[in-house]
Amino acid sequence: MMGTVVDDVQSNENSTNLEFATPEKQETRAFLRERFLRVITGIVGKQAEFHLHENTRVSAEFRGCDVECLEVYVRNLETPLGKIPEAVLRASDIIYLNVNDTNVAQ
Repeated sequence: MMGTVVDDVQSNENSTNLEFATPEKQETRAFLRERFLRVITGIVGKQAEFHLHENTRVSAEFRGCDVECLEVYVRNLETPLGKIPEAVLRASDIIYLNVNDTNVAQ
């Protein structure tokens, strides 16, 4: 009896994994990941305006982000208190960012 319960759990896990790993879903994830990476590499070196919590706006040259996009690396960060040559912004602090003059290849 114990074997059938384990087999049922394993078959449910396998069917769930198969649904997650359908070729269409893998292709869609690959497409979206590639598009995301093109956007990130396309804005490196561009001037960006960051809208943060507490209605704060800062601007800086976008230099990149970490693998999980939890930290954003910038250069020449202009804040209300002054200019910082190099800085790391936490993605959780950023509501959105504006980047003008982007030319991302498709």
